[in-house]
Amino acid sequence: MSQPNKFSGVLSQLGFGLALGIATVICTTIIATTYVKVKESQRSIQVKGYAEQRIVSENGVWKGTVYAENVKATEAYRQLEHVKARALELLKKEGYEPQDIILKSVFRQEMHKKTADGHFETNEIELYKLSQDIEVFSNDVHKISDLPAKINALNLEGLNVSSGRLWFYYPSDKLDLLKVSLLSEASKRARERAEQFASSSGNQLGKLLNARQGVFQVTAPNSSDISDYGIYDTSSIDKVVKIVVTMTFGVD
Repeated sequence: MSQPNKFSGVLSQLGFGLALGIATVICTTIIATTYVKVKESQRSIQVKGYAEQRIVSENGVWKGTVYAENVKATEAYRQLEHVKARALELLKKEGYEPQDIILKSVFRQEMHKKTADGHFETNEIELYKLSQDIEVFSNDVHKISDLPAKINALNLEGLNVSSGRLWFYYPSDKLDLLKVSLLSEASKRARERAEQFASSSGNQLGKLLNARQGVFQVTAPNSSDISDYGIYDTSSIDKVVKIVVTMTFGVD
């Protein structure tokens, strides 16, 4: 079954999201601080400007797996269809449409009998194990966050279903706009502090000598994780986007 067009944009963010991150702005206040370093011998001021903004994911993806096994291949496939049908029935009851769901290919594993000493496998198959992944996409991140618990209830019926895991994303075009805003704010705050520092030292701020942008970090709230390559958190609905810029100004 091919992936629905309405979610092609979401999937395309998977690679992009590993480097950056995703979400809807829920806090308009941008926190910006700066750190100042003076190089007296070079008559310059180096400023590190920091800005962050809280965001919330717009898209959610859930992936679970249904399982079946039997000594006969045909029976194993019948069982798998039954488990899958119950899972799809639950998803329909929860309001998910067929275009929201992707069924992956069936994975088949053949378990062979071993020799009497247990050291080698024979050509005789004693068990067929089947599994099939199911992916669900939704623009309602809070609704889909409840799906693993609901799917897990199928195991109480004697079915074999993995409740899977969730990923949360944000459209890349909106993230690009947010990046521009954060870079502008961090640079503005950095320059203001540099001007204040130069003035308090009896000097005037000169021209910009160098500017360097750090990588964006998209983390869970209250997280202190950082990486030289950037962090992209997909486990949390609420996130924080952070950026640091380094600017060096001459001092007149």
